[in-house]
Amino acid sequence: MKKGNKTYQINGEDGPTSVFILKNTKNRTLKQQFHKIKYNCKKRRIEKMITGESHHSMEDVLAFAVNECGLAELDRDSVEVMEEYKQLRASFLLKYKPELLGEYAKHPPLESEEPEAVMEYLEKCKEQLRQAMAIPKELFDIDMHKYIKEYSDINERLDVVIETKYGYIGGGASGDKAVKDLDEMMKRLYKYYGVTQEDIENQTERYKDFIRALCR
Repeated sequence: MKKGNKTYQINGEDGPTSVFILKNTKNRTLKQQFHKIKYNCKKRRIEKMITGESHHSMEDVLAFAVNECGLAELDRDSVEVMEEYKQLRASFLLKYKPELLGEYAKHPPLESEEPEAVMEYLEKCKEQLRQAMAIPKELFDIDMHKYIKEYSDINERLDVVIETKYGYIGGGASGDKAVKDLDEMMKRLYKYYGVTQEDIENQTERYKDFIRALCR
């Protein structure tokens, strides 16, 4: 049986070396329209129920992930965690402190879908990543933690990444059961994280991420 794979990212951060080639489709299919209507209805229902009474800090979320969600934190010095840290740090640097990158702050355009153009694009992205990693941590850094949930099947795994300085929660999964568990795990973490009354009134990024997570 073919195992499923899924990536869940609230803020959409996926590192500057990722490539997405999309066709421009302005007209939605009937199925897409239905899902859009369903999403909007769910969003309005959730927005009416939200209060700023229950919320926690990102440090609280770290403890909640281990003590209540049964996640195990990976060694922050491991190759796997360090590689993801590099990607996330570069992405956040581009988003929050692009002025530190100078001419490399602008994401390189993908000129065409031809193999040569894609390879050139990837090389530019890799150079952008190198420049980002060269920025001293004293000027910009993140606090990233990576957690996993393992299953009896060695091909099953659920990953959760939590970054405390910018309030990022993301994750991925491989294997049918882990994929099914991923949305519920994200909802559980975001419900615990919650939003403040100020987040609600100002429609902050935390509020928007919270809504998106609960609408999954």
